Amino acid sequence: MTESPATDLLPVLLARWEARAFLQNALESAARDRLADELAAEELEIFIEQQLITEQTELLLEFFWTLEAVGCQHPDRMATWIERHNGLMTRLRAELDPPAGPEQRHPGPQQKRKLWRLQSAHFSAKARSACCARLNGSVLVLSLKDLERFMALHMDPTLCRDRLDALVRVMLLEDKLQPNLRLFSSTANLIALVTATLKLLRQNLEPSDDTKP
Repeated sequence: MTESPATDLLPVLLARWEARAFLQNALESAARDRLADELAAEELEIFIEQQLITEQTELLLEFFWTLEAVGCQHPDRMATWIERHNGLMTRLRAELDPPAGPEQRHPGPQQKRKLWRLQSAHFSAKARSACCARLNGSVLVLSLKDLERFMALHMDPTLCRDRLDALVRVMLLEDKLQPNLRLFSSTANLIALVTATLKLLRQNLEPSDDTKP
């Protein structure tokens, strides 16, 4: 029997699953350490399962780590990242809503919702300037609206706020309230957790001594 062409990809998937399990276990431990005295047992379980250990929460963790890794604490780096983001949103809108033609169909409700989300994800010149002005080169700070724009492809604003709240509660993010503004910044714990997860993934993807040629 010949092996499937995808057999050599199986270790990649298994490594990904193991890294994700590591991250989820760490998130659960953080919740129990921080909130065991604050929430009733059932409330804590619901918080962990429905708010904390979710795909959207993991995405936010990875997003903050990525921005830190590429130096978006610096205004010029953030400006470049926003331009990249805006370019992607513009391309996706064009693909979803091409110029009118004789055979073009009217967009359905789902397509209209997606177009609206892509439009709302765009950083105007004013929004970009405000985002970059909050950065001083040492601390990555993003407003709630910044994060809603960046996450528009992956979650709606309500879900984004919910997942951010969860990360603040377990002290992986810090938040600060200002008049008409809520700011978020990553913590050392967040950076350490995502770094450890990625190192585990890389380790599991490296060939073992038994498999090296």
